[in-house]
Amino acid sequence: MSQGPVRRRRLKGEPRRLLIESATYLFNEHGYSTSTREIADHAGVSETLMFRYFGSKAGLFREAMVVPFVAFVDGFVAERADGAGFEEPALELTKSFVGGLFDLFRGHRGLVAALWSTATFDGSDLSAAGVDEDVWQAFNKLVNVGRAAVQGRPARNEIVTRAIVSMVAGMAVSDRSFEHGLPSRDVIVDEIATVITHARSSSG
Repeated sequence: MSQGPVRRRRLKGEPRRLLIESATYLFNEHGYSTSTREIADHAGVSETLMFRYFGSKAGLFREAMVVPFVAFVDGFVAERADGAGFEEPALELTKSFVGGLFDLFRGHRGLVAALWSTATFDGSDLSAAGVDEDVWQAFNKLVNVGRAAVQGRPARNEIVTRAIVSMVAGMAVSDRSFEHGLPSRDVIVDEIATVITHARSSSG
């Protein structure tokens, strides 16, 4: 007598991992408008179990997008906190900083896009959950370490550094603004770093 298909018993913690992986992928591809049902279906996990793990869509977004982003930023900042590498030539140092930023934002482009969407955060469950505050604190850490990297004039350093961080973040999520697709990562990093370095040297 034939039996039906044997259902593999999932390992402890596997549904949670699958949900986070699916949420990361879908939020990066489609933004916060992705529904909890789409995430659950993609993960092959029930929506009920998803809410049991994360409580809400905002809770899942925090775990999938914000927690890794903050951890990545902390590591990025820690590598540069002791001034290591600041003796490098200005262009190479700026390339290192810009390249690290681009990789960071590109890997978390769904979070960047959501953060910059006023409609997404203002009065939303994300805002109520304090997600925007967590991300902006991380963003400010990048600005602080960037001051040493770009070595701008003190009076203008805050504005310049924030502009650089914002510019790199914008390039990381701007695929559709290029008719023939986003240029390569190295081309983007080289161009931005060169502009920054030349602007700094010409300003005296």
